[in-house]
Amino acid sequence: MANSFDRDQIRAALSETDPACSFYLDLQTGQVIRVPDTEDTPEADALRNQVMEGYGDRYRYIPGGTTNPTDADVQAWMEAEGL
Repeated sequence: MANSFDRDQIRAALSETDPACSFYLDLQTGQVIRVPDTEDTPEADALRNQVMEGYGDRYRYIPGGTTNPTDADVQAWMEAEGL
């Protein structure tokens, strides 16, 4: 697990509203990964497969749709994920 997580990236992912993409925190790197859900390319398929294979252990889903998320929203999400 990464020693630190990019809280600004988590905050941005919490605010996302694009239904064509999902966002996941990579616990190994501490970075947020943007996964194109509807893109039909080998690269997008490979990324989706990688994330699904490591879901729970390495990757954690970040639900979007929060209007103007704050540090408290980031902290609440992290605590809910046990981070």
